[in-house]
Formats: sequence, structure tokens, C-alpha cells
Amino acid sequence: MKTMTLLLVTSILVTTPMAAAADGLTTLRAGANEVQFKHNGRTRRLIITTPASFDSQQQHPVLFCFHGAGGKADGQSKRWSPQADRRRLIVISAEAVQPLAKWNFKDKFHRDEYDDVGFITKVIEVLIANKIANPTAIYATGHSSGGLFCYRLAKETSLFAALSPMSCGMAKGTHDPTAETIPVSIMQVIGDQDKSFNGSSNPKITMYSADERINVWCRFNRCDLKPVVVKQGDEIVVSSYRNSSGIEVAICKVKDQGHHVRTDLRDTADTLALDFLLKHQKQLKPKTQD
Repeated sequence: MKTMTLLLVTSILVTTPMAAAADGLTTLRAGANEVQFKHNGRTRRLIITTPASFDSQQQHPVLFCFHGAGGKADGQSKRWSPQADRRRLIVISAEAVQPLAKWNFKDKFHRDEYDDVGFITKVIEVLIANKIANPTAIYATGHSSGGLFCYRLAKETSLFAALSPMSCGMAKGTHDPTAETIPVSIMQVIGDQDKSFNGSSNPKITMYSADERINVWCRFNRCDLKPVVVKQGDEIVVSSYRNSSGIEVAICKVKDQGHHVRTDLRDTADTLALDFLLKHQKQLKPKTQD
């Protein structure tokens, strides 16, 4: 069995792998905490921001955020950590293995491959086991490479109540949900001038257009084909499709914006995405009695 070690980079001292795994999470403090998490023999970096009202005896909603290619955890942490206090949730900015700094959204695509799905899965398992995370309220968002990774997590895991990929494509044949995929709510945020908005194709990969990927998930989730459309000013339009169980697929289009959305519009889209995420709760299967 593979072992995991979780170390909190503060003045707290830990002496054994098991103590590190427990203490690193149960001794989180209000505000920013930097955590080093060992998975598959590699140390992975997390910046975990808890709200000022943080109580280690209570379970909290958790938002994972994933940076784009070449980035680090710091950028997404700066972007999303203010929501810890505003929404009373835990914000976890995860970092891809450096120096490649690209999330493994598809096997056999990047030069170097790492078990990013396993890494995030193990982090969530530890958070739930230590009663830090509310298992019905775990969410994810990501920019570019991090958004692509969100689509992989949506397809391959059943851990998230909702995900919001941003400024990214969706890989045809790789991210299409299968019979093993659990229905999940998704909101795509994208500028209509983004390089991935109309899809793309090359020998290595084909990306769905923004509308095509929404159609894929709408069909899978059996959503109503008639959307609810809400406009935010003249530049942001959100179209939402729901099914009878409350699962929702939405696209937030930002007019005249490319891969990096203008800051004020990005902040508005981030608020809309977080509103979308937090209104969804994952249904847990009841425990069977022996």
C-alpha cells in the first residue's frame, strides 16, 4: 500500500508520516496555510485558505482551484482566497508538478505525466476522513490547463458537487462522460474570443467548441433542452439547462473577451460561477446495514 505524508509548513512540528497526515489538516488555522502533500513519492504543494470563522470541529464547503499552464498555486490562491471569508468555505489552490506546471488532463499528452487525479482524490479523502470537508459540498474550478483538468475530474471521479472549468477547451473522446461517470453539475466560463471557443483539431487532440461541450453534458445529464437565460449587463450571458433531479449544465459567455478576461468582467464571472457551484449539493448514498 502506498503511503501519504501531509506536512503543514508552519511552526507546527510533526514527527511521523501518520502524525503529519493528521496534524497537517486538523491544525489548520484561520487564514493561509501552506501544505506539502506527498503522493506517489512526490511532494505536492497546496495553499489552503480557511475563513476567519474557521472551526476545526465543523465540516466546511471546499473549493479547489487549478492554475493554468506554467502557473503556480499562488495566482489562483490570490484570485479565490477572498471567497473563504465571503462564503465561509475552504479554498485550496493546488499546484501542478514544476517546472512543467501543466495538469495531466489527458494521459499520453504531455512530455511528463503525473497522477494528478490520484493526488486530488487523496487530498479530498484525507479532508473528509478528518471531518474538515463537507463531503456533499466539494467544488472545483480552473483556468486553461486547470479547466481541462476539471473536465477530467468531472468524468473520472464522483467527489464533486459541481465544477466550473474556465477559459479552456474540452477534449473529444477524452472528456466525454461514460456509463461509469456520475451525473454532475458543470458551468463553463469562456470569452467568445477565446482560442478554444470554436473548438480546434490537430493530430494530437480535438477540442469541442463551447456549445458542443455543453450539448455533450446536457445530453448525458438529461437536461431540459430549453435554457434559462440571464444577462449580466451587455457583456455576460449565462444559459442554464437543468434536469428533474436538479443537476445543471450552464455556459457563461463573456462578450469580446479572449483567453484572459478583463479583470472587472472576470470578477463578475467568478461571482456567478461561485453562486452556481455553491447552490449544488452532492447526494450521498445511504450506508447499507449489515
